[in-house]
Amino acid sequence: MENLDEKRFFEAKQRVAEIKKFYKHVVTYVLVNLFLTFVWTFSFKIFGDFVLSNQYDSDGFKHIPFWLIWGVVLLIDTFKTFGFAGVFNKNWEEKKIKEFMQD
Repeated sequence: MENLDEKRFFEAKQRVAEIKKFYKHVVTYVLVNLFLTFVWTFSFKIFGDFVLSNQYDSDGFKHIPFWLIWGVVLLIDTFKTFGFAGVFNKNWEEKKIKEFMQD
């Protein structure tokens, strides 16, 4: 019985670390992209004519926005962390209902 409790504790601790890492990723994404939004000269080439940039003019973005590429990576990280169905599945709803009932 003690071995099972230790295993559950270890798994829960790993899960919390994974979620904490995800939230750090979100905060970093927001802060870096807010900073880069105000740095109009930011751009760099990756392959040939493929340029990442946050430069915006009256016609729209000059190149592929950096926040868009990173946003796709963040979305993939979201699904990896919480699972596709895990974001708003039935268990999530039940947990939130119980949480709001306790307040």
